[in-house]
Amino acid sequence: MIGSVFLETYRQTWKQMVYWGIGLAALGLLVVIMVPLFDMQQMRELLESFPPFILALVGVGEELEIFATNEGFVAIGFFGKSALIFAVYPVVMGMRITANDEDSGVMDAVLSLPLERGRVIIEKFLAYGVSIIGVVLLIYLGLHLGAVLGGVELDVARLAEVTFYLIPLMIFVMAATLFIGVLARRRQVALGLITAFVIVSYMLQTIGTAAEGTVAETIGIVSFLTYYNTGDLLNQGFNWTHIAGFTLLSAVLLLASMYRYQQRDIGI
Repeated sequence: MIGSVFLETYRQTWKQMVYWGIGLAALGLLVVIMVPLFDMQQMRELLESFPPFILALVGVGEELEIFATNEGFVAIGFFGKSALIFAVYPVVMGMRITANDEDSGVMDAVLSLPLERGRVIIEKFLAYGVSIIGVVLLIYLGLHLGAVLGGVELDVARLAEVTFYLIPLMIFVMAATLFIGVLARRRQVALGLITAFVIVSYMLQTIGTAAEGTVAETIGIVSFLTYYNTGDLLNQGFNWTHIAGFTLLSAVLLLASMYRYQQRDIGI
């Protein structure tokens, strides 16, 4: 039955989606409720006193006026500080597509059924992609609920853009995890490589933001986190070129993973 792998994968995953979504939503809700406790003008003055490297660590660029708003406070307090957390979920899901099942021997049993390898990969990828969308939706609901409960005035449209921009970013991380898992075969090796990829990307993005006008800024371009700029999103909304780039890279990684998986033996 077409879609059976998708449905079974989603059935096994939806609880984790809800747990992750509620946990992150609760964190976002807490940040929103805290907004009235801070004077935004004092917040701006405080930010201006920090050196660029410290600002980069919390996800702030040169757009200090934007960050001295309610939406900017949420962007710093939640999205900026949680960049690595947002990468964890797609890594976990990407590992489940092939690496975890190969390491446990489950994939060998699955592929003994009349199922094509490519179909298994793409249906599992789509199921986990839907779960990523679910997590992001729950995050947005948590932020919105926080605004209602705390009586906080927020530009919900701008906040939605910052939130839903996570979807192509997280799907790209999942596609990269899948690709590394297919190449590395072994779970521990794949997990080590993708963890290094995410951490190095975070460091390059942070250093590149702090050292604008230097070689470090140019090197920072290779970090995928560089293209999740909350200041630009609050100012200008979606950057469709970046979204298209993430989508294209994810598709290429997915196709390359399917091709490679067809060519090699399954680890047992």
